Amino acid sequence: EGEQKGMTIIDNTETNLVALRRTIYLTINSSLDFEECAHKLMKMQLKPGQEVELCHMFLDCCAEQRTYEKFYGLLAQRFCNINRMYIGPFEEIFKDSYATAHRLDTNRLRNVSKFFAHLLFTDSISWEVMECVKLNEEDTTSSSRIYIKILYQELAEYMGLKKLNDRLKDP
Repeated sequence: EGEQKGMTIIDNTETNLVALRRTIYLTINSSLDFEECAHKLMKMQLKPGQEVELCHMFLDCCAEQRTYEKFYGLLAQRFCNINRMYIGPFEEIFKDSYATAHRLDTNRLRNVSKFFAHLLFTDSISWEVMECVKLNEEDTTSSSRIYIKILYQELAEYMGLKKLNDRLKDP
């Protein structure tokens, strides 16, 4: 009579995801520098699969800034250098952000391009992500062309034209 059978509760409201994003956001915005932020976030003990959300949050926070802040590039670089499991998600996010560049306003587009230029320049992500870029009239939009223009301008500024050219020709 008083017995209850075990029930599994499924949360379809994504409350846990929202709470995770909120915690990451607050941690990022309360940190003095990227090193402190990385340290705090590393201590969070993420569950498997939540790493991707962390990577998305880095880019989302970066994109919403008025101007590009190197803090986010350095933070993402640190995570890629500390644990290789973050490289794959950032590479996928690069491909997704390029494919959906037309959805970004000019400011977000600039910040996202500069963020990924930093990750490419520092070899935090593989240059093989550039294989998704096909420069022809059918495969590009005005937004994706701006994305690539800003990306290459940043890379040229970081590396110099000769090193960038050598890097692009390197198989």
